[in-house]
Amino acid sequence: MPSKIALLILGLWLIASALSFSNQGALLVANDILSGIVLIVLALIALKSTRVWPKWALALVGVWLQFAPLLFWAPSGLTYLNDTLVGALVIALAVLVNPDPQEESVPGGAIPPGWSYNPSAWSQRVPIIFLGFFAWMFARYMACYQLGYLDTVVDPLFGDGTLKVITSSVSKAFPVADAGLGAMAYTLEMLMAAHGGVRRWHTIPWFVVLFAILVVPLGFTSIVLIMLQPILVGYWCFWCLLTAVCMLFMIALALDEVVAVLQFLHSSKGKKGVFWFGGDSPGSKEESPSKPLHFLTGVSFPWTLILSALVGILLMFSPEKLGLSPLISDLNHIYGALIVALSIISMAEVARALRTLNALLGLFAIVTGFFIPGWPLLLQIGAGVLLILLSIPKGPIYERYGSWERVLF
Repeated sequence: MPSKIALLILGLWLIASALSFSNQGALLVANDILSGIVLIVLALIALKSTRVWPKWALALVGVWLQFAPLLFWAPSGLTYLNDTLVGALVIALAVLVNPDPQEESVPGGAIPPGWSYNPSAWSQRVPIIFLGFFAWMFARYMACYQLGYLDTVVDPLFGDGTLKVITSSVSKAFPVADAGLGAMAYTLEMLMAAHGGVRRWHTIPWFVVLFAILVVPLGFTSIVLIMLQPILVGYWCFWCLLTAVCMLFMIALALDEVVAVLQFLHSSKGKKGVFWFGGDSPGSKEESPSKPLHFLTGVSFPWTLILSALVGILLMFSPEKLGLSPLISDLNHIYGALIVALSIISMAEVARALRTLNALLGLFAIVTGFFIPGWPLLLQIGAGVLLILLSIPKGPIYERYGSWERVLF
C-alpha cells in the first residue's frame, strides 16, 4: 500500500514539475504530464487489484521516463535529472519494494544441487549493483556533455580523447546520446540485480535470463566496441575504459547465477511453465544462517589471469609506443581488447575455460609479429608465447558447481 501511494505522488510530481520547470520544451512538458496521468491511473488500479500486470505496466512507464529525455534531447539538465530519477523510483517502487507472492510460494532451497554457495545471495548481487552504479556515473557524466549541459569533459589520461570519442561520427550516428543510452542500461541493470529473493535462480528464472541477456552478451559487445575506439575513432576515452572495466567485472560476477538457472531449466525439462513461474529444485538446500558473509564468492584472481590481462593491455597500447603500421596497430588493438575481456571474465570460476581462447589470440599475435620490422618483433612474439603459457594453468577453483564441474578444465 505505501508504495502505491508513493507512485501516486510521483505521478502528481511529474505533472507539477512539467508545469514548474522552465526551458523544458513542449514535447517534454507534454510527455511528463501524460506520463504522470498514466502513473496515477496505473497506481490506482494497482491499489484495487491483486493482478501482476499493473506493476509491470508501471515499470514500463519508469523505463520510458529513463528514455524520454534522450529521445527528446532534454534542453535542461534539471529535466534530465528529474525524469531519470523519477523513472528509477517508479521501477523500484513498482517491482522491487513489494515481494512477489508467486515467487515466495515456490518451494525449494537457496543453494543449487551440488553447489557450495548460493549464486543469488545478496552478497553476490550487491557488488554488481555497486559496479553498475560506478558505470552509471561515468556514462551519465559523458551524457551530460552530449546533451549540452557541460562545456567540457575532463580526461585525466588522454587529453581531449574523451571529447573526440563522444563527439565522433560513430557517436553521432546514434539518434540519441549514446552515453545516455549506456547510463539508462546501467540503471536497469542495477534495478534488475536488486529484484527478487535469494532463491530467484529457480523462482523467477525468466527474469534472471533477461538480466543475463542485458549484462552478458550486450555488455560484452559494448565492452569490445569501447576498447576498439582507437580503430573506430582514432582516440582513447578514459571514462569509456573505466566503464568497460566495471562491465567486465559485472559479467564475471553474474555468470554463476546464469549457470545455476541453466542447470535448473535443464533438470526441469518437460515441466510446463517452469521458465515463467519457477519451480522446486530437488537437491537444493538452505543456506546456514551462521555462515559468514563473503563477497565475490565464485570469483578468484589467479596470477596467470592477472598477467594475461596485463599482456592484453600491453598489446592494446603498444601501437602508440612502438609506431607500428596501421594494419598491425589495428590487429593489436583487437587482440589486446579481447585478451583483457577474456582474462577478466575467466576470473569467474564457472567461466574459467574461456581462458583457453587467449592461447588462440596469443598464436595470432605471434603470427602478426613476423610482419613487424625491427626489435618490436621480439616483443610481439614474446607477448604471444607468454600468453599461450599463461592460458595453460586452470588456477584454483574454490567452490563447487554440481554438474557444471565437467566443463571446468
